[in-house]
Amino acid sequence: MSMPGWYPDPAGGQGRYRFWDGNAWTNHTTLDPRQPPPRPEPRTSSGRRGNLNWLWIVGGVVLLTVVALLIWVFMPGGRGPGGFVPVPEDTNSASPTVEGWDETSRPTPPPTTAADLVTCPYTLNQDQTRQHNDGRLRGGGLVVDKIQGWRDAEMYLQWVSDFNTQMDTVRPGWVSNIGVGQLNAEDGFLDPQTSARQSMECFASSGYYLNFTERIDLVNEATTVSGYPAWRIRAEVRIESADMPEIEGDVVDIIVVDQGDPERMGIFVSSVTIGDERRQRLVDAVIDSLAVE
Repeated sequence: MSMPGWYPDPAGGQGRYRFWDGNAWTNHTTLDPRQPPPRPEPRTSSGRRGNLNWLWIVGGVVLLTVVALLIWVFMPGGRGPGGFVPVPEDTNSASPTVEGWDETSRPTPPPTTAADLVTCPYTLNQDQTRQHNDGRLRGGGLVVDKIQGWRDAEMYLQWVSDFNTQMDTVRPGWVSNIGVGQLNAEDGFLDPQTSARQSMECFASSGYYLNFTERIDLVNEATTVSGYPAWRIRAEVRIESADMPEIEGDVVDIIVVDQGDPERMGIFVSSVTIGDERRQRLVDAVIDSLAVE
């Protein structure tokens, strides 16, 4: 778990930073990550919050008065007994030096908890693998068996190029899917483990699941596909929807395969409704068929 500090705002915003309190993102944002950490908000019932706000205001006025008095007494040119005292050299760094405060990084969220909202890259890559009429899906140098009865469909993941998919309607407004595609080094995808994590965060919490509540990682491990190094994450992505009370969410699988090309990697993505054992068996068979072409 990362140290508290200012980090690039995962909700977006050019040059904006959000405060990570060591456990979760807070509502505090800034354009200057060098500023001190925000004061923790008091946890109160709604009936007493107004009174505590007044206490904070009064306390702030008192603090400012004390600071002004100290400045008058000790600063050069001041008229108090400490006036004309030389100012010591400011040796403070202009930026934090503790590793956990590196404002160019993102904190690592605690495992098996709710995923943070993240800003996912938009790929400009236009690679497109030609499909064959042989009952298989191709993309990103990967190939998998299709599922009989599922329909070929276009599914858009903004950070994945050459993405070719099948879908099956579970109920109006909810589908299961499988797909293979390509991650590109130019978009920041450089190794299977990190890229699998980034893709899971993008898929789970950036608008693909309305009413998202939490992500629970079930599998997070190195594997191989056709002898090539790969990384697999299986997670429950959970929702709470008044319109679909019977839907708890999806079991999502993401497998990123490094085929040795420094410019790209292959990615497999699937989602199956939690508790849907029949569709899950079909998708598990597809995962077993995943290969480098």
